Amino acid sequence: MGHDDARERAAHLVPQPHSVRLGAGVLRLPAELAVRLDVPAEERAAVLRVIALLPMTSKVVTEPAGLRVLLRAGVTPPEGFVLDVTETGVTITAADRSGVVYAVQTLRQLLPDAAYRQAAPSGIRWDAPVIRVEDSPRFRWRGMLLDVARHFLPKREVLRHLDLMSAHKLNTLHLHLSDDQGWRVESLRFPRLHEVGGWRATSQVSHYSDEVVHDGTPHGGHYTRDDLAEIVAYAADRAITVVPEIGIPGHTGALLAAYPEFGSPSVPARTVHTNWGVHDALLAPSEHSLEFLRLLFDELLPLFPSPYVHVGGDESVLRAWDDDPVVRAFADKRRLTGSAEIFAALMAEVRHMLAEHGKTPVTWDDSFAAQGAAADAESTTTLVMAWRGAEVARRAAAAGHDVVLSPVMPTYFDYFQEAHPDEPLAIGGPVTLDDVASWEPIPRDWSETESARVRGIQCQMWTEFVADPRLVDYLLYPRTCAFAEIAWGSRTQDLHRRLPRHLDRLAAAGVEFRPLTGPAPWQRGGTGRRAHRAGVPMAERLANYADAAATGTVADIPDV
Repeated sequence: MGHDDARERAAHLVPQPHSVRLGAGVLRLPAELAVRLDVPAEERAAVLRVIALLPMTSKVVTEPAGLRVLLRAGVTPPEGFVLDVTETGVTITAADRSGVVYAVQTLRQLLPDAAYRQAAPSGIRWDAPVIRVEDSPRFRWRGMLLDVARHFLPKREVLRHLDLMSAHKLNTLHLHLSDDQGWRVESLRFPRLHEVGGWRATSQVSHYSDEVVHDGTPHGGHYTRDDLAEIVAYAADRAITVVPEIGIPGHTGALLAAYPEFGSPSVPARTVHTNWGVHDALLAPSEHSLEFLRLLFDELLPLFPSPYVHVGGDESVLRAWDDDPVVRAFADKRRLTGSAEIFAALMAEVRHMLAEHGKTPVTWDDSFAAQGAAADAESTTTLVMAWRGAEVARRAAAAGHDVVLSPVMPTYFDYFQEAHPDEPLAIGGPVTLDDVASWEPIPRDWSETESARVRGIQCQMWTEFVADPRLVDYLLYPRTCAFAEIAWGSRTQDLHRRLPRHLDRLAAAGVEFRPLTGPAPWQRGGTGRRAHRAGVPMAERLANYADAAATGTVADIPDV
């Protein structure tokens, strides 16, 4: 029975490896696993933490062992691995620690589902099939955005999502840490950011198509510096890079509630926004605000070892600058004309600040599209995250930018999953599991040079209408499973065959995913505040985004 179960698990791996050779036998791993490490001394502690992802305890030995890890530069492609399971033991060969992580995660899927529980029931036999897996990823950036600004996710939830990302071989957590509705990072230099900007008095619970209704309940939270250090270290042990986003000049309502003197237009009594949508509060380009940003980056950027820092650049209602004397003084000093040049100059200043810290800036495609032919247009050192479709991504790639593809369709997982009354409230949709599974990120008509600029892909979990961590699970899974297949570059098209068995693993891990047959009774929208709405039709929404990207428009009409 154990032999059949082990072989069945090997046939249901997610993401599907590129090369699998299944043997005839089974290996039974002991409760205490003897481990031999053929790795550089400086990597030993980190590799042992990776092995701790397995459900058994381990001890390091020098003689032949149940698990041998061989870490040598050049033996596999970057992040790749070879996993050999025989009837006498397991050997993992990799060129880097990331490859070891992914080999361990594959081995974990080969074990009984109890490997995903915090504590396994007694009597579990840790059988794995005899198998050889050779694997490596297609894309270098395999990302997930978590919007913790609109609705705060406690640290424990962030750590749990890092576990799930690693299990699916995703390697970049994009933390959306600031927006109009919340600021989520402790600042010792500017404490009002988290003390004032870190909470709002109430939250909109109505859909965009309804009369505005609020819940009357305060909402907030922030991560301390120690919290962030823990998140970053926890992620690193799972081969995940944490990329922070501190967005400017738009989506700065929480920042300006704390420090209104940096805002445009000048409004002395700002509060953290309680409505969703695009607002007209902008950071004002000025010597004063640039010094503020410089000091803020000096404090916060050392908290994140990531080579990338996301600085937003999206949905900025630039007409707010038109009659602002502070902005006019900034423009006159630099001989700038028009909002595009002012915007470009501001982003150039930010780019230089990040360069002083050895960081590469990331912006949404609005920033690239809006600057056009401005005198100080976006440097090609900036990575462009393209959310408004393939055409703006292609133009950015053709202009020499590396790009991360993150289009609304099919990577926005805050959209409902089926156009059906049972689905809970969401911004719009649908983005179905099939939409994700059938996505080819790079269109066939792109040139080889343009295609080579694609650093990777990313899915987005925005949280305007997602106040409950249980709903986050529902919206992310199983769509993230399909996304992981695309990101890793699996060649097979039989995810629907493998997925039901894989969901058993997620169930053991406590993930409250959407069943393949539709929402469970308690996951449905019902007739109250979570009742399903049709939202903006996807075709219309996507056409609007494409038009805005083509014309260089930065923002939708703001809620004023």
